[in-house]
Amino acid sequence: MARQSKDTAEDEFDERNSDDIQALRLSSLMIGLAASRVPMPTATIRSLYYPGLDEQAFFKKFQRDRKMLSTCGVAVVESGRNSSGALWAIDAQATFAQAQELTRRDAAFIDVACMPLANDPAFPYRDELTLALAKINRRYNAVVTRRDAAGGKAWDSTLADLLDALQSRHPIDVRYQPKDAAEKDYCLALYGSFGFREQTYFVACEYDRGSRAIASAPRTYRLDRFRKVRAIASRTYTVPEDFCISDFVRLPFQMGEATFHASFSPLGVAGKDAYLRTAGVTELTARGYAMEDGTIRDVPVANEQVAAAWSIDAGVVPMEPESLVQAYRGILLSASDCQPQSLDPWLAAGKAHASNAHPRRRGRKGGVLEARQLSALIGSLDEEGATISANVVAQRLGCTIAHAKHLLSLLIDASDEESLNRLPLATDDDMSEAVLLFNTIAGRPIRLTLTESVALIAALLLAGVEPQDPLFQKLSQSLSAAIGDAPTVASLVVARQEPSSPEALPTCADAITNRRIISFGYTSTTGQHSRRLVKPSSISHRDGQWYLEGYDLSRSAMRNFRIDRMTDVTIAKDHANVPEIAPDGTPQRTINFVLLDQALADALPWNQTSFTPLASGATLVRCPYFGGTWLPRRLAACGGAIAIYDADMCKLVRQYAKSALQA
Repeated sequence: MARQSKDTAEDEFDERNSDDIQALRLSSLMIGLAASRVPMPTATIRSLYYPGLDEQAFFKKFQRDRKMLSTCGVAVVESGRNSSGALWAIDAQATFAQAQELTRRDAAFIDVACMPLANDPAFPYRDELTLALAKINRRYNAVVTRRDAAGGKAWDSTLADLLDALQSRHPIDVRYQPKDAAEKDYCLALYGSFGFREQTYFVACEYDRGSRAIASAPRTYRLDRFRKVRAIASRTYTVPEDFCISDFVRLPFQMGEATFHASFSPLGVAGKDAYLRTAGVTELTARGYAMEDGTIRDVPVANEQVAAAWSIDAGVVPMEPESLVQAYRGILLSASDCQPQSLDPWLAAGKAHASNAHPRRRGRKGGVLEARQLSALIGSLDEEGATISANVVAQRLGCTIAHAKHLLSLLIDASDEESLNRLPLATDDDMSEAVLLFNTIAGRPIRLTLTESVALIAALLLAGVEPQDPLFQKLSQSLSAAIGDAPTVASLVVARQEPSSPEALPTCADAITNRRIISFGYTSTTGQHSRRLVKPSSISHRDGQWYLEGYDLSRSAMRNFRIDRMTDVTIAKDHANVPEIAPDGTPQRTINFVLLDQALADALPWNQTSFTPLASGATLVRCPYFGGTWLPRRLAACGGAIAIYDADMCKLVRQYAKSALQA
């Protein structure tokens, strides 16, 4: 360890921009006010944290900083007055975690069960959930789960602005880019949010500023089409009591105004349980469409071609109208003639410039995000010897190692003008680790903010934790007063796409936390039953489904399992001494192909897939293939709007298309 000092050995940590200065001031105020045994006079705060400012400038900046601290979960209040003015202190009840804290096992379970949603690009509260988990699991010297965010760009400032407005019920002025139309300005009242097919959506009504009234019926808006967002803090509105976000979650072919109604039947032999569990049947019945005599009827359709592609991928057959049946067969006929094609003609045009895609600003939003991250780290430094590793911070927050080290350097520098209140930290010269030497001045765990609480509620509900579960009670007593309002949150942000959450998820999370083997029964998509012994490595959430990845001892290979198809899941006690490191889960191979129709990227669920826009308007896709029928089926759903170079995959696509035509 290096010296305990404000100075650092690396010049890269010496230069501070305006964001860093703001984050330093906010975190310094957190530490100083928390360490003070008595309320701090206004004059003292001004001299220690705002030197050189006249009285008016100081007061304006201090009041603004108090609002910024509240976004970190820190409530600074006037606690009295003396002859020279106001006295300021942190409201301990509203700010700090209370006596009944979570156990380490509780925190680890929440981390494992919820982090998959922080990694799901469709989960609206993914960024807020990351910050909530950073406060809940305060271990920063070992990795339990990680946030996958390349380049430290996990934070979406437009999404943060929208969620802030939604929670505070402030109308917003926005500039929005409708599909195939010019940008348009709206004033909106947000009602709720949901995710689908790796996209985030908001349901909102137009708001009349003059009459202060709702001026239209609810409509759905897509996050990536918002260009500018500004909240109207002076106005508020009320969400109707009967509003439920699930009413607006639609399948890809239902986006827009319905033009006809269709009927679907499971692909294959009617009555077989395996076919009745196909993705299409599950999704349609979960949305309230009833099955009679093996057919689901009266399903509204807005886009016929997307409905035909969805049917192929979802394992159902359209029965009517005839135009949809012919569109379905036309796609399969094209897929049945799938031949290897060189990707060079499309790749030669190169990648599309990012400027053509109307990029929105991402990354840090001033110094507030840094301050929120620092508040979680400060809360973990609550006892002598508490250690923070930059590598763990990077993996937990989904940022780069460089940014994690930058945060540690800010912790070292966070202090007042006279260095009266400073965390006694020691660090390596390269800021790879920080240790609290003694607890004369230490951090205290900080409660979740309202938006972080909503994110956690939504994540736990999606993970199958019921509102009456004791875990919710612990959280409400120790970390967040908003936890008790779970049913209301569910109506605004949770849109379950399955009849129920998987009961096996807690056992899977426990096995990952404690590095144990699990035993379970598994039913494949074709209805085959088997018994598995698996060492779980991770849980993921995609398109409303939970997946378990782990090393299958019976197959001697890494496998992915849909958790809702797992039964009788137990910890395998007789297999506790399996080696700590299972063989690497390298995919069988990576399939590269070009999508000629961008709409297919949104219409179909693409697992662990990367998309690269091409200047031609097509999209280069890279997808890991572990075997099975899911990828050939999905590629068959693309029909002729795809170019594949891999000859073996083309053969599998042809085989699947022909079998579907004959079924």
